[in-house]
Amino acid sequence: MHATPDRAEASRSLAEALAWLMPFHYFYEKDGLNLPDFRFLRGDEVPYPYRSLLVHTNDMTPTLAAFHHSRLFLEVHEHESNDAFVIRLVTLHAVSDQAPVEYGAIAIQLGGLPAELAAEVVAGRKPLGGLLGEYGVEHRGAPVAYFSVPADERIASALGQQPGEILYGRCNQLLDGDGMVFADIVEILPRSNESEEWVRPGSGS
Repeated sequence: MHATPDRAEASRSLAEALAWLMPFHYFYEKDGLNLPDFRFLRGDEVPYPYRSLLVHTNDMTPTLAAFHHSRLFLEVHEHESNDAFVIRLVTLHAVSDQAPVEYGAIAIQLGGLPAELAAEVVAGRKPLGGLLGEYGVEHRGAPVAYFSVPADERIASALGQQPGEILYGRCNQLLDGDGMVFADIVEILPRSNESEEWVRPGSGS
């Protein structure tokens, strides 16, 4: 892996990069795979339309549901859990046409969640963002990094892309009402005709 820092943050270390990518890196290391070449970007370096889909503090589930005009469902590829923690590798799909709309990994601390919600998180049938809204759990997003990444075989297969296609994503954290981190997320978006044709807000086109 070559996690390449941007010019403005040249002091970022590989250890920091791997910390941001932790849920994703966990499954690659577990499966004996090398991480693809994540290149970290400032928010204003992420091109449209991906900037509008990534550079914000909202939950990704409702953001993508609104963009794709469809409810989303969760496909879990790999999953591990114990009484305190869940980590999983997932794809989100649009219900309307089954198309993949996000690939990534998430690590969730269960301790601060209501017991019924924690059980649903472990079951892995619904996206976390939808569950938090359903249960009215106070939280906010706190993106820590944005990136571009060439799709390797695993990413390309999950998102229906060509290997080597440059994709964009973010490393995000979810904070509870006290500002404590309870989830670390790596989110990668596909390229698609719909997203490529989506016009930059305010462009007047």
